[in-house]
Amino acid sequence: MNTPTEFERAYSRFLPPVRAKCRRLLGRSHSAEDVAQEAFLRLWKSGAADGDPRAIMAWLYRTATRLAIDVLRDRRRTDNDEGTDDDAPCTVDATVRVEARSAITSLAAAVPADELAAAVLCRVDGLPQPEAAMVLGVSERTVRRLLDRFDERTRPLREELSS
Repeated sequence: MNTPTEFERAYSRFLPPVRAKCRRLLGRSHSAEDVAQEAFLRLWKSGAADGDPRAIMAWLYRTATRLAIDVLRDRRRTDNDEGTDDDAPCTVDATVRVEARSAITSLAAAVPADELAAAVLCRVDGLPQPEAAMVLGVSERTVRRLLDRFDERTRPLREELSS
């Protein structure tokens, strides 16, 4: 009998949360599935699948976040939102969804990747700053600075949206 490899164990254990993360960022689209699979492909190629499960999950979250941000930037450049109305839950108004996705793609183009990654991990995924620091491979202080800079850069957008 073949025993599962470390990579197979990591794949079966971490695919659901990585896929969910990609869907939160990209919607229920082919891009979300592609990003999740690409993150695992990179994990396999790196050989980092046999180690501490927390480190593996952090590596996958960091990689998936960066790949998703790249997809959002590409969408912005091509002005192509591949999602359909079928991608959204029935309780989400299509207009609201399009506006939210448009705001996210605008942020992806206007905010440095490290700031956006910290904001996504803390504010979208709900990770506490120490865990976000581990995922990003930086100190907690750096995460706080990244979030502060993100808030400063996005203040005009938030003020515009609130008025």
